[in-house]
Formats: sequence, structure tokens, C-alpha cells
Amino acid sequence: MAPRFDFQQRTIDLAVADLLDAKLLRSIGFAGRGGYERMWLGQAIHNRYQEQALADDPTYRREVTIKHTFTHHGWRVTINGRIDGLRRDKEGAVVVEEIKSVRRGAQLLPATRELYEKQAALYALLLHESGEHLPTNGSSTVKVELILIEIGSDTVARQPVAFDLEQLATGIHRRLNSLIRSFRSEKKARKARYAAAENLEFPYPDKRPGQDTIIEAAALALEQREHLLIEAPTGIGKTVASLYPAMQYALAHDKKVFVLTAKTLQQDMATGVLMLLNQVGAFRSLRLRAKSKMCANDQVLCHEEYCDYAKEYYLKMQQSRLTKRLLSDLETLQPDDIYAAARREVVCPFEVSLELSGLVQAAVCDYNYAFNPYVALSELSPEADLSNTILVIDEAHNLVDRGRSYYSPSLSSDAARRAGEAVGSGGAPIHGELAGLCFDLERLIYENVADAQPPGDPKSWSLEQALPEDALWHLRHKLDRAFVDYLEHRRETRTLTADDLFVELYFDYLKFLNALVLSDNAFSHTFERNLHDYSFRILCKDPSRFLGGVINRCHSVLALSATLSPHEFYRDLLGFDPARTVPLSVPNPFPIENRQVVVDTTVATTWRERPANYPVIAQRLAGFADAVPGNCLALFPSYAFLSEVASMLSTTRKRVLIQSRGDSDNQRQDILDALREAIFGDVLLLAVAGGVFAEGVDYPGDVLKAVAVVGPCLPAVTLEQQLLQAYYDERFERGFEYAFVVPGMTRVVQAAGRLIRSPEDTGVIALFDKRFLWSTYRKHLPPDWTPEGGIRRLAGNPDEVAKAFFELVEARD
Repeated sequence: MAPRFDFQQRTIDLAVADLLDAKLLRSIGFAGRGGYERMWLGQAIHNRYQEQALADDPTYRREVTIKHTFTHHGWRVTINGRIDGLRRDKEGAVVVEEIKSVRRGAQLLPATRELYEKQAALYALLLHESGEHLPTNGSSTVKVELILIEIGSDTVARQPVAFDLEQLATGIHRRLNSLIRSFRSEKKARKARYAAAENLEFPYPDKRPGQDTIIEAAALALEQREHLLIEAPTGIGKTVASLYPAMQYALAHDKKVFVLTAKTLQQDMATGVLMLLNQVGAFRSLRLRAKSKMCANDQVLCHEEYCDYAKEYYLKMQQSRLTKRLLSDLETLQPDDIYAAARREVVCPFEVSLELSGLVQAAVCDYNYAFNPYVALSELSPEADLSNTILVIDEAHNLVDRGRSYYSPSLSSDAARRAGEAVGSGGAPIHGELAGLCFDLERLIYENVADAQPPGDPKSWSLEQALPEDALWHLRHKLDRAFVDYLEHRRETRTLTADDLFVELYFDYLKFLNALVLSDNAFSHTFERNLHDYSFRILCKDPSRFLGGVINRCHSVLALSATLSPHEFYRDLLGFDPARTVPLSVPNPFPIENRQVVVDTTVATTWRERPANYPVIAQRLAGFADAVPGNCLALFPSYAFLSEVASMLSTTRKRVLIQSRGDSDNQRQDILDALREAIFGDVLLLAVAGGVFAEGVDYPGDVLKAVAVVGPCLPAVTLEQQLLQAYYDERFERGFEYAFVVPGMTRVVQAAGRLIRSPEDTGVIALFDKRFLWSTYRKHLPPDWTPEGGIRRLAGNPDEVAKAFFELVEARD
């Protein structure tokens, strides 16, 4: 945790790591970020050693917490730590063990050894000064040992550490003086932020209807440390209405705001809002970009021996004072600016952006940086204190599926085979050993899945099945050892590369084992076959305990979306503490007469009825598009459905653009530019619901005049959705609704929300499927869509309704 200062009480709480010299903590390589510890080997090795020590030595204790409180220059200082191992030797001395995993045959670098030894010695000092865990007579000697365990072989080397208690105590006091000086300097900056909070103004002269409601509710939630689920129509300006009170509160109370989004376009929007709020330079904000897009060596190979941008990283950062310069020069730290500045200093741009993320008052980033257990920021890790953290989660309805994906790994026979073939092409003995292990894994997957083959020899299928856990775990030690040998070979021969099929397979395997450990009744295990590929899969049906583990440690969380109903579904599956969570639903403030909704009940889009309805849908959609004086967006449940209708579509007035599964960012931008410019005539864009054109994108002004949604956009009936349905039936007694209807209708409402985004916008929403009028589906439509006289009055011919509506609009104007 970062040092915590309370100026009024004059108290300081800090961890042992806070007492270490910063230069010892910063490197890029096997001992630092991206190294073996980050590869999860270290934790497994530590556990094995500690479990054996517990069995062999009755005096042994593992993960021993220690706390020491004392006074320094009028400050009451508390130091917290956790000792890897504590035991008594034959002479009765208490021995502090600092356990570290090292490369096979490798010598510790001087700086690394200094870091390890000083950390262990500090634990000894804390024991000595506090008297904790020592005999009551105080006669016991304290010793320190480094326990170095070779990765792969598990060979243990015990190395005594000499230390001077008086010298250590002096060093602690010097470090405290430095921390207090930094705190006082930061305190001045905080005073300026406090003043700025009082003067922070809403960035627009007038607020839209509903924004005051959000601002007041968010301010109250922040004041009371509550969470707020904000459901408000698209276009109301809920992002700025949430960020305004969040930044105001954060600046006034020394908190930090993370804005979490699912898509790049939403990051653009959030960054723009923060810039609007920061007209007087009251705070610093940062946008984080994915690691692969911030790599300066085009390899994403994070090691000082292989990358000039990682080599001597600390020294170059210290000499260039890069972070201080960037924070001084820029109020909004954008990825391109960080990348360019880091390249000039030949330091890793991604590492620089991570350092900056700990120094700003607001950061905009993907959900992954908070919730993905393998890439989350250290500031948001399970060990981090989040009491000073405020999360603003944009388009929060997307987090349910994303959260499930973090804990739903798979192992593929095809991936194992390809890795084996790739690594087996090498000429060294290690290559043959690795290829054999890959093929062992391939065979394990293939034989188990093939034995479960359903009758009839289908080429693609999936079923719930118990995994061969013992056999999977049996491979772990062999793969660990071979993996280390392989990395050592590639390091010594300088052939380490970023794209390595065996390394990818190894980490997929470890993720799979981690999910096995976590599995309970919220998980299902399945076998799957897709043509020639056989796979094991773990399905996380309910990510709430993992997401909630982050959310409920925060000061407050503001979750935003146009679709957060039913609120208990999102509250429970996202892990929000019900006692701290308040739902807010803001009614649509835009004039009802500016929008017309029509349901075409002559078509059906169920799986069985689709083929017969493709020609009818194509004809009715073409007629509707031709009746719209402007651009039209048509959204489909899947690419396959879209393709079938597109092949039969014929329009007379619109230029048809089609979203493809493999579209690049540039191709998507070209489509958006075509809609916004319409130089070559009006456009009919065919796209998929839930995709980039259906959520989180603005179509301002007259860019879009109509949205057509083909079908309720229910997820496909797969084994995964059926398992979710069964789980939701058991937990909520609403299985079909929660597994199929809620996600499908969420896509429908999100898509329709692209149309009306201001009081001046006008347009038509056409829903193609008779099911939209059925009670199961219509109850998930916005209440203001229902006209006087009831839902049945929405039925009609879309092209006739569109013609009549736009004639009325033209006459009104």
C-alpha cells in the first residue's frame, strides 16, 4: 500500500516496501515487472516450500503479519509487514525467512540482492523493536536468511544475511524524513486541488433535463460512501453528470477517480469530458492504452536484456525526470504524447504510462485494468487499499459478460498440437522435451473429449462434463521445469521472442489451473468439439465475487448505462453490496413527438423461422430505408443473419455499407466518416447489435435518422447459455429472462439509443419481429415507447410509418 498520512492526527501508516529505496524496486526483467514473479511461478514455488516446512518443523509459521508503532518527530508511525517464514533454529534463535525464486544457476544482481536482504533485515528490526513473535523474556536472538529456490528444480539455498540494527533504524528515520518532505510538498498541491474543487464548474452553461438528478444523487452517494447504479437514456449526458461530482468530491477529499470503459470510443468521450472539467488545470488526468499498442520495440518483449527501452530503465528515468516533466507540461496525458516522449528518452512507454497512472488524479482505461486478474493495475490489486478510490464504470451492462470471460479459460488440443510442432522444430534437446509435453497435453484433451462423443458423430458439439483434474495437475511440475529450461535456453541463445506458441500455451494452461482452484457451483466444466479441434472449457456463470472484491473495497462506484434494468440483475451479478447500493432511473427527457416507434409484426426471426423470413425482411427493410430521408442503421443479432439478408437486399436510394467481422479500426472509422459526411448520398449501414456501431458511439445532429433492429437479438442457444439459464433459474427463478431476454433486449435498447440524443433530434425506430409485442419482451422496452392506447398500437408497416412521420416533421418545421 502507499504511505497513508493523516496530518490532523499526525499519523503515518506504511508498509515495509515503502521503506526501501525506490531505485531498488524498479527494473524491467525477470526480477521485476514482467518477470518470473509475474509469471505466477514464484507463488507456486513459495507455497510448496512453506507447506513442506510446516510439515517438517513444528516451530515454523508462514505469512506472519507484523506491526510496529513508534514516534518520529511528533508523528506516530505504524509499519506493517508480512514475513514469508518464521522459525526457531537449534540454538533457539528466531529466524526470519525471505523466500525468493531465482533462475536456475543464476547469480542475483547486486541491486536485487540488496533489495531482498534489506527487506528481510527490516522484518528482523520490526520483530526486535516490537517484541512481537518473540519469547516474553526477550532473550531470543533474531537471525535472517534468504531462501533462494531455483525455478524448475526446487533446489533450496539458505544464505545468512548480516545486518546492523542501529544502522537499519537510522535508515528508517532518514527514509521517513524523505517521505514527510514529499508529503508536505504534495500537501501544498492538495490545497490547490481543494480550492479548485470549490470552484469546479459544470462545463456547459445549461444542464440537460435529468442531469441535475444524476449530479445530486452521485454527490450524495459519494458523501455517504455508497454505490450508485445510474440508468439514464442515451444522449442525456450521464458521463459528464457523473464525472462532475466525482471529480469535485475527489479533489476536495484527496481521492482518485478511475473511469472504466469497454470500448475505445468511450475512452475518447470520457477523456474529452475530463478535459472540459479541467479548464483551469485543477488536476492531472491520464488515458491508458493497451500494452501491445504502447510497445516501442514492436515485440512486447519486456526484459532489459532484449529491449533497449527496458535497459537501464531506472537510471534513464532518473536522469531525464520524464514523469515530472510530463506532469508539469500536460494536464491531460494522452498515449501518443507519452509514447513520443518515452521514445525520445529510450524508455518503455507502457511502463512510463503505468508510473504516471499512480501520480494523476483521474485515469481513463479499459475494464481490464481494474478487473482482469492477470493485467490489473497494482493500484487496484487484491492487496491494495481502495478506500480512496472512486470508480466510474461506463456502459456497465457490458461488465457482466466481460467479468465472466476473465474466469472462463479453455485448453485446446489444436493449440497444444501447434505449439508442439512449432517448438519441436528446434534442434536442442529441450525442444524435443517440450514437444513431448505439448503432445501429452493434446492427447489428454483429445482422448477425454473423444470418449465423451455424443451419438451420431456430430462434428461440432459441447456438453457439461467433469474434467480430468488429477491428470491436468500431474503435468504441472513437468511443464514448470521445462518452461524454465526453455526460457533459459532462449535467453542464453538470444532467441527469445514475443510471439511464442509454447509460452502462450503454458500460460493458458496456468490460467486453466487457476480457474480450477476457484471453481464452485458458480462454474461449469465442459468438453467441446469444433470440427478437428477438441477442448476443455471452464465457464464462470457468476463473476460477482470477483468483481465485487474490487467494487466493494472502493470508496464509491458510479455505474452508468442506458440499460441497467432489472437493477437487481446487474447489482447482484456485478457483485455490488446491496446494503451500499442505490439504483437511480432517470426518465427520458426528450420530446416524445420527436420519435416514432413501429413494430413490424409480419416477420419472425426465431432460429427456425429465419430462413423463410430472410426475403421478407430484406424487402421490408429496403422499403423502410428508402422511406427515411437520411442515413439509416440496421442491426442484426449475428453476422450470419446480416449476411443472409444483405445478399437479398435491394434499395433504390441508399448506399449500402456492411460491417464485417474482421474490420480494422481504420475501416470502422471510414464507415463512421461516410455516415457523418454522406457526400455520396444517404447510407444504409448493416451492422451487428452489441458491436461498435450499436453502442458507445455518437451520431450527432442529422447523421442518423432511423434505426432498425431485426429481432430481439437474443444470444444463440448454446450450451453456455443453457448453463446460464439453469444457474439463473436456481438463483433468481428467472432463468430464460436473465440468460436470453435481458442481454438481447439490452442490445435492442442500446441500439435504439443511437438515434435520439438531444431535444432537437428526430427519427424512427423500427423493430422487425412480432415478439416485440409479447409480454416477455415488451416489459424490457422503455416505458415511454408505449403510446396512449397500449403497446399494440406500435404495430405497423415501417415504410408507411416512416413516410408519415417525416412528412409530419417537415410540416411542423
